[in-house]
Amino acid sequence: MILIMFGHTHLRMDSMQITEPIVEVPSLYFLKNILSCITITGVGIFIAISGWFGIKFKIRGVVKYLYLVFFTLWVVYGIAIALHIAEFNISGVKISMSFFDGYWFVMGYLGLYLISPILNIFIEHSTKKSFQVVLISFFLFQSYYSWLSGWYDYYDGYSIILFSGIYLTAAYFRKYPVRFVEKNALQLWIAIILLMALISSFTMWKFGHAGRMIRDDNPMAIWASILLLLSFKQLKFQSKIVNRMAASCFAVYLIHYSPFVYPYLMQYANYVFSQFHGFLYAIMLLLLLIIVFIGCFLFDQVRIITWNFINKSISNVK
Repeated sequence: MILIMFGHTHLRMDSMQITEPIVEVPSLYFLKNILSCITITGVGIFIAISGWFGIKFKIRGVVKYLYLVFFTLWVVYGIAIALHIAEFNISGVKISMSFFDGYWFVMGYLGLYLISPILNIFIEHSTKKSFQVVLISFFLFQSYYSWLSGWYDYYDGYSIILFSGIYLTAAYFRKYPVRFVEKNALQLWIAIILLMALISSFTMWKFGHAGRMIRDDNPMAIWASILLLLSFKQLKFQSKIVNRMAASCFAVYLIHYSPFVYPYLMQYANYVFSQFHGFLYAIMLLLLLIIVFIGCFLFDQVRIITWNFINKSISNVK
């Protein structure tokens, strides 16, 4: 989630639109592209974690997910109205119903959750060869029709199709571990990130754009997500505090990216960029996002307490 927040700030800062020619500040461009290539893997990692552990479909799980979404959005909207940041109108109601393009992930992950039983059956019963055929077919399809040609651009990869492919890829590496990949996951991840940064820097220099590198449907970004997941797997790290904070990651996304919160976050992010440069800028922005994350986490405890009360009351009725 920190990577996603980093992407929402770093990639979209007005001040990050460097006006000097790339030949005059190549190091600044390259650093920006490295950070961009790292952050673009945030969504992929989120889905890969779901694929690694597997989504356990339950109706109550769907209700819990929808409660998380609408409780968070409506409470944030209510606070915004109370603070005179927003007014009660049709536009605000639509945002609170998640009818806002910034909340595409709400629909995408709900769709993945609903079709997860089908994906799980395939994961459980398919042979290794058929699994490989499906994954190769997926990467060829989405790479050609979306990433390369743009003929069928499913929202720059922000879709259930991409989510399903990442979900299956993560599940494949858990079911059929590749020793070389697992052993060298971190080194391979660094190599892919540097390759993406080099290509995007070159295309920026020659053609004025990032060469379709900074996209979620970039197959290199997908593999970087899988490799980073495998890198953390090697750590065998466990923490109750981290698990509690992980339970609030989706709420952090909803809160920090709310149209009633996000503009203020961007003001602080732009201030950080104006005051700090290079790696110090990245560190200070990271600290800012950690503070925002903790604030959202504390805010989400109200939602967790109310859901536990509702869930317990329903169980007692039964």
